[in-house]
Parts: sequence; structure tokens; C-alpha cells
Amino acid sequence: MINDINEISKNLQEFFSINELQCVSDNSHSYYLKEIKVDNILNEVFKICSVNEYCFSIFRDKFAQIKVIIFDKYENDSIEFLFFTIDPNEILLDEQTKYTKRVNFLRKLKILPVIGPDGAGKTTLLTQVIKELNQKIFYKRFKKIVRRSIIYNIVQPINKYFLTKKLGRKPEKDQHDDIHYLLIIFAGLGYYPYLFFQSLFKKNIIILDRFFYDYLLKDISFMEKKTCLRKNWKFLLKFIPKSYWIIHLDANAEIILSRKEELSFDDIEKYRELNFMLYLNKPSVVYSYINTGLEIERCKNILLKTGRKSKVFND
Repeated sequence: MINDINEISKNLQEFFSINELQCVSDNSHSYYLKEIKVDNILNEVFKICSVNEYCFSIFRDKFAQIKVIIFDKYENDSIEFLFFTIDPNEILLDEQTKYTKRVNFLRKLKILPVIGPDGAGKTTLLTQVIKELNQKIFYKRFKKIVRRSIIYNIVQPINKYFLTKKLGRKPEKDQHDDIHYLLIIFAGLGYYPYLFFQSLFKKNIIILDRFFYDYLLKDISFMEKKTCLRKNWKFLLKFIPKSYWIIHLDANAEIILSRKEELSFDDIEKYRELNFMLYLNKPSVVYSYINTGLEIERCKNILLKTGRKSKVFND
């Protein structure tokens, strides 16, 4: 376990050197990065930070730039890395303008999914963050959005009847939704126009406890089976709305299991890994990985700092 943020920086710089990333002038924390290597580099950041229990945020709010901020565990300190996928002198104004418009539209929507396994501390941390905000908040649990929809309440009893016959018992918590994931995704998409209304016209920040991503994971509610991505996950991902800021809450598996024993150790590990893979395949403008094994005050301050930097939260 590495507890010195400078050691984390050193390890990453060594990895960048091995991957032949070219520094921008004399700035050792700025690099030119070929698009083909982006996922590899961000995966290494994710791996080092998650294993060593660091929080970090990735910003893609500027065209052909990726900024990574890694936060110290205990102090109000951080390190930043900036990656350019195109030489700034070669960027076309038209491309930059189009990208900025898309970013501004997503920022205006202010739809923030918060993902993480049961026991990651979503409710606890979000309650603390919301208390600090002097803004209108529209907080919804994704499961309740779906389960209160008309289509769910019509189809679910029929599905549950046949599923009970198939399993020879009543399905346990979330197992119906795991198997009938298309119903969940369809019901969630049907609710999205209302979220647009709450955001654009009511001027709310939309905070969603959980998101569509949970339903791209197969067998996560079956303890005897191994969690994996669905075979059609890439196709389904095309229909899932892009978000401005995805907040991924996580902790060491032992900590999560001490809070709630609803997943296996392996499922928690897979949840962590596969959700980051989903992010890489459909990047939000901002992504934050928050390790809730740290003090809640530290986690709260990191989220507030990221929210203000990304212009979602007011100063």
C-alpha cells in the first residue's frame, strides 16, 4: 500500500516513460498521448489509485485534452497530469467549437449518476455533500424510478410468475431485474425526458443513485454465478444517455462487506473493474473515483472540489 502521493506520481511517470509518452516542453506532468494509448494510460491510473485507495478525477472538458487529478488521502493536496491527444497548434477551430458546445449542453443538463455497489456509502456521502450545496437538488434512486413506472408494474408480475416457475422458488432481491434487464433499461429511458425537464426548466442538479450501468452487468444478483458484462453490452451502451459527470464510489471489498453483505468479494472486484471499462467505452465529461474507505469528510471535500472545478456546483 502506497500512502505517499509523490510515490504514486513517481510510479505513474515511470509507466508513462515505459509507454514512450513525450513530455510537453519542460513540464514533467504534461504529455502528448496518442489516442490509441488513452485507455491503456487511464487504466493504469485507475489500477494504481484503486489498489492504493486514492481518489481521482478525469476531466475531458476541453477538446483533445484529458486532465487527471489525483487527490492526497489525508491532506488538501493533489497532483495533476495533462494529456494532449492532438498538438494544440494543429487543432481546428471548428472541431474545438463543436466539442465545446456538446460539453456545455451536458453541463447545462447537470445529470450526475452515482454508481457503486451496495455498501459503498452512496447515501451517506451524498447526504453530506447535498448539505453543503446552496442549489436545487433533484435526488432520485434509479431503482425506484424504474419500479414505479407503468410499464414495469404491468410486465413485472408476469415475468416474476414465469421466473418463479423456472427457478422453482421466488426470485431473491434484484434477480428479476438482473434477468429482465431490457425492461429496466427501457423503463429508465422512458423517465429521462422528465429528468431533462427538471434540469433545463426547473434548474435542478439531478443526482441519480445508481444508473443503467448496473444492468449491463450479468448475474451480479446471483451469488453462485460470476459477474460479467452482457454479450450485447456494446450495443446497449449506444442507447444509454451520456452524462456530464459520473461519480464512482468504491472501497476495499472487506470494508464494503462489513457494511452490507449483498455481493461476493469477487463481484465487488468485478463491479469496480467493469464499470470503469464502461466509462472508457462511453466517457462522461468528468469521471470521479471516490474511495469511501477514507474519512467521509475527505471524500466530501474531494467531491465538492471536483464539482466546483467542473462548474456543476457553485463556489
